[in-house]
Parts: sequence; structure tokens; C-alpha cells
Amino acid sequence: MSARRSAYADQAHAATRDAGRIAARWATRSGAKWRSGAENATAVRLVRELKTRAMYGLATCEHLAASPAVQWWVAWRPSVMRCTRCAHDVLVATRGTREDRRCDGCGRVVDLIHPTILQAEATVITLGLCGTCEAER
Repeated sequence: MSARRSAYADQAHAATRDAGRIAARWATRSGAKWRSGAENATAVRLVRELKTRAMYGLATCEHLAASPAVQWWVAWRPSVMRCTRCAHDVLVATRGTREDRRCDGCGRVVDLIHPTILQAEATVITLGLCGTCEAER
């Protein structure tokens, strides 16, 4: 393996490790459910949507560089991959709004949303699910 490829692989591994650490910390602070995407049918569908969008090119915030880094996909703002700071800004701006009570699985506005966080390699995925979508297996 060339030195360039080895360095890139090291950066990708570090970004994946950092994504897990950051996501776990965010889940603990926010009360979000930390889960594997494979354990919930709605989450599996949303991860599939992310992969499809990524194949056709997602916009990125200005802070993401070409080298591997932690990136966030916020399900209710799905057209942009964000750095941790920009994702935080979107999450804070949504708190307490009608959009904050909209299920990312089915689109219904409900009284109780279950915040959920997933990790797919160096990507942290945040979503809010109603009780019905959260319970899907």
C-alpha cells in the first residue's frame, strides 16, 4: 500500500472512531437512543436513503474537507452532509419547533418524538421517530 493510501486509511479509521465517540457523547447528553441501524426497519430505510443520496452527490457544509472526517446527516435536513458544528447548529435551531415533533420515518407530527442516533462508519445519523416507527423491527 502506498504511503498516501495508508495515510488516507488511517484518517478514515480515526474519523470512524471519532464519529462513534462524538455520537455516544451526543446521545448521552440529549437522551437520544443509540442504536445500530440494523435493529429498526425505519432506520434501515433512512440509511438506505442516505446511501442513495450520497451516490448522486450530497452537498456538504463549507467545513468538510476532501479528507476523511466525521460527518453528520440530519434526517429532517437530508440534502446536506454537515460537520459537527453545523449539525449542532441545525439541531439547536430545530428544538421546540413543530419540525422537532415531526417523525422522520412517517412524517406525522406527534407529541412525543424519540430522538435516535446511528453511526455508519464516519457518518453520524440523527433522526426523530414517533412511537410507531421507533417500535418497528
